[in-house]
Amino acid sequence: MVYCAYAAGNTQANQWGDSNMIYVMSDIHGCLEQYRSMLEVIELSPEDTLYVLGDVIDRGPDGVGILQDMMGRANVIPILGNHEFTAAICLPWLLESVTDRSLEALEETQIAALSEWIANGGGVTLRALQALSQEEREDILEYLREMELYVQVTAGGRTFVLTHSGLDHFSTEKELKDYGLEDFLFCRPHLDSAYYPDKLLIFGHTPTRTLSGENRILRRETWLDIDCGCVFKGGRLGCLCLDTLEEFYV
Repeated sequence: MVYCAYAAGNTQANQWGDSNMIYVMSDIHGCLEQYRSMLEVIELSPEDTLYVLGDVIDRGPDGVGILQDMMGRANVIPILGNHEFTAAICLPWLLESVTDRSLEALEETQIAALSEWIANGGGVTLRALQALSQEEREDILEYLREMELYVQVTAGGRTFVLTHSGLDHFSTEKELKDYGLEDFLFCRPHLDSAYYPDKLLIFGHTPTRTLSGENRILRRETWLDIDCGCVFKGGRLGCLCLDTLEEFYV
């Protein structure tokens, strides 16, 4: 099922015509079919920009396929999620030849990272990577390593800060460059969380149904959560147009 919705106060959103648009989605988690359907729904053109706020991989069937599609699109910009972060930790030594000696040399932190990755749905990603050539695996690792932790953009007269999970240890006096890695990747906001007074923070990571009971984009005064639980039963892939605040769902 596919449909779109307009935000209250934005009834002119469908009159933007063919202007270049900026979109954002998050937490696709291997749902390649839904991802492709969403690109068709929003009619993404080479002149548009799509930000993907992390957790492209794991749990669902084809996160690697989504990554490879994104890698071929200059106008699709990835933001690092905690699942990509864990993969980037594990892949360098997993790409090496596995021998008894190399296994003995693994550090406890590496073993812990691999265990966490598997426990959080990384097995399907590992199996997909196994089917690729060494060069393809190295290209994906490089792509993961180049992902940014955040981006600030302006669209539709508004300023947005895009991150994977929100901003932990938030302060209006703190610059984005002063936050730690964990602040961008593992934050769990509450309904009464508040951020910037003059710009909107947009993130995923926390399925909206855990906060509101609904699998739809959750709007608060200073933030929007766009993780609509795509990979989970009853969940959906949500996408937001930053220019119009129009919502799309697959």
